[in-house]
Amino acid sequence: MSAPQPTPSSIRYVNVSNPAAFGVEWTAEDNRFTLVNPRGTAALWFGAYHDGRWWRMDVVDPFRFGLTDPPKSFQAFMVIVRAYVEA
Repeated sequence: MSAPQPTPSSIRYVNVSNPAAFGVEWTAEDNRFTLVNPRGTAALWFGAYHDGRWWRMDVVDPFRFGLTDPPKSFQAFMVIVRAYVEA
């Protein structure tokens, strides 16, 4: 029997923002993930923690998740995060 898949409402997001970037970390099925937006940019980075280290990659076409302009607040960034995770 496989473990139940996490639902968006069961995922707990942690604000890991700093002065240089908005950031959110979450855990799903014992895996750690992060989504980061360097402040003042329309870039989006995805990260996954595996084998004791973080792996990062650029998100292609971040506008698909609502990132058309740099977010001005953490709340605006969370709208993008939820769209990314639920996609």
